[in-house]
Parts: sequence; C-alpha cells; structure tokens
Amino acid sequence: MSVLMNKTLQQEDRFGLPAIATVFIPTTLKDAYNLGSPSGDVANFKSLIVAKLMAFGQDAASANALASALAPDIQPVDLSQPSAFLNGRKPADDVITGELHLIFGSNAALNDDHVDANDVPFLATFPYLAGPHVQ
Repeated sequence: MSVLMNKTLQQEDRFGLPAIATVFIPTTLKDAYNLGSPSGDVANFKSLIVAKLMAFGQDAASANALASALAPDIQPVDLSQPSAFLNGRKPADDVITGELHLIFGSNAALNDDHVDANDVPFLATFPYLAGPHVQ
C-alpha cells in the first residue's frame, strides 16, 4: 500500500545489471521477467541467456559460465573487494561497454557502445547522480 496514494502498488520492472533483460529476455517474456523475482531467474531464464550467448558466438562452456554470472539478475556487492562492475559500481562506470566486452570479447566492432561519459557531470555529494533532463 502506498502512503502517498491510498492504492496498492504493483511491481512493473526490475534489474540488477543494466540491459540484461533488454538483450537476453524475449519480448514475449518481458512481463513475466519484470514481475518475477531474482530467485527464479536461474530456473526460468538462464537457458535463454545461454542460448543467446551461443548465438553471439560463445562456446557452450563459456556461455554457461557467463550466464551463471548474469542470472540471477542482481547487483552483487562484496564490501571486502573494490567497487567495480559486477561488484557494485560507481556512477561513472561504463557498464554497457563492460557488458559488451563480456558478451563479445575482443571483437572491437561490437564490444563498445562509444558512450564514454555521462552528458552532465555527476555530483560530488549525495545523491551523486546528475539531475533529470527537464524540457
């Protein structure tokens, strides 16, 4: 129940790592994915991730290993390790290029989105993210 609207809220979307659902989950399953819980990701979606990775050229063992890192779709954080992609992340981390490197390896034509920085500088203090674009 929302304290602001006197309405029951419904989950509409979820992600731990950006673009995982966009790349690996078929449109016909996006609602089921978005309404689901990460605890069901391995059983319900890992095989789809493996199949897509193999379609992108990875061998079965590599595809399975990477799919195991991507499902469940969560943002793991180990405070004993440095913050970086796949262990938390900093706002300026280029996670899409990082994900493309995982998927396509050394294929320079496919492993970089060529967006290297935010278009507006991040803040030095909380909330750290740049303000919204307002027209």
